Amino acid sequence: MGSRFKAGLIFLLSLSLFLPFISSAESTPKKIKIGIVYDVGGKGDKSFNDAAAIGVDAAKAKFGLSELDVREIVTSGNLFDRENRIEFLVKAKYDLVIAIGPAFAEAITYMSDKYPRRQFAIVGSPNVESLNVSSMAFSTQESAYLAGVMAALNSKSSKIGFLGDQTHPNNSTLLDNFKAGAKSAKKKIKVITRNPESSANVEVSELSRSGVDVIFSTWSRSGSAVSALSKLAKAKKKIKLIGVRPEQYFLSGKEAQKVLIGYVNERYDKAIMDLFEATVAGDTLIEIVDGRKGVFGRKLNLANSGIELISTSANKKSKDALARATAGIISKVITVVK
Repeated sequence: MGSRFKAGLIFLLSLSLFLPFISSAESTPKKIKIGIVYDVGGKGDKSFNDAAAIGVDAAKAKFGLSELDVREIVTSGNLFDRENRIEFLVKAKYDLVIAIGPAFAEAITYMSDKYPRRQFAIVGSPNVESLNVSSMAFSTQESAYLAGVMAALNSKSSKIGFLGDQTHPNNSTLLDNFKAGAKSAKKKIKVITRNPESSANVEVSELSRSGVDVIFSTWSRSGSAVSALSKLAKAKKKIKLIGVRPEQYFLSGKEAQKVLIGYVNERYDKAIMDLFEATVAGDTLIEIVDGRKGVFGRKLNLANSGIELISTSANKKSKDALARATAGIISKVITVVK
C-alpha cells in the first residue's frame, strides 16, 4: 500500500511539474507570417502608409512578432509592380498578404483569382469581390453625417459647404448624409455643394462669395483646397475646414492647422490590428461588407471604433452634439443613408 501511495505521489508531482508547460504552450499565440505591401512612398508619407504602420508596429509588439514574421515592402505604383510585390509574398508562403490603400484594388482582385487558396486583405477599399479577400472598408456615410453636425454648429452664417469629388463612387451618398447631419443640428442651415475637377481653388472662392464659413472637404487629390482657404484667411475671410485623414496627407501641414476645426479619422491601425488578431487565432474576417456585390471582410464604423470625428478647435456645443449623434448612430436611433 505504501509503495502504491508513493508511486502515485511521484506521478502527481511529475504531472504538476508538467502542467505549467502545457498551459504555457496553449496560451502562446500561434506563430504567423504576414506580408504588408505599402503604397507609393512607404512609411513617412503622412497618409495611408503611416496610418497602417502604426497598427503593424502595435501588432508586432502585442504578438511578439519579428521582422522575419512580418515582411513590409513598398510598391513603385504601377499595376505590374503592385501585382509582382503581392505575388512575391504569396510565393514566400506568407499566411496573409495585406495591401494598403484603395489603389491596390485591381491588383488584389487579380492575384486573389490567381491564387484562390491563399488569403489576402486590402485596407481602405469596399470594392474587391473575392471570397479569399478581407476588404477592410470604412463607413464614410456615418462620418459624413457627423461632419454635417460639426459644420452646422460651428457656422455663424448658417451657410456651409460640401467640397466633394465626382469621381468618388459614394460622393452623392456622402453629400446626403452630410446634409442630414447638418439639418439635424440646425434646421435652417443651407448647404452649398461644389465638386472640383482638377483643383479646388475656384470652388473654394465661389463658396466664400456665397457666404459659406465652414467646409467639409472629401477632396483628396491635392492640397489646393487648403491653399485657397489659407489665402482667404490672410485676407480676413476665414473659412473653417473639416477634413478626412489619412488620405488628405496635407492636413498635417501648418497651413491646414490654421483653418482646421476637425477631421474624420479612418483608423487604418485598427483595421491592421483586427487582421493580425484574426490570423493569430487561425481565422479570417469574412463579415458582409456589401452583400449585393459579394464583398466580405469588415466594415469599420463608429460601433467598432474604426472611424471617429476628431475635434481640433470645434466649439463645445458641437462636441456635445457629436457625442449624442455618435450614440444615436451606434444604437441605430439615427439611420444614415446607405
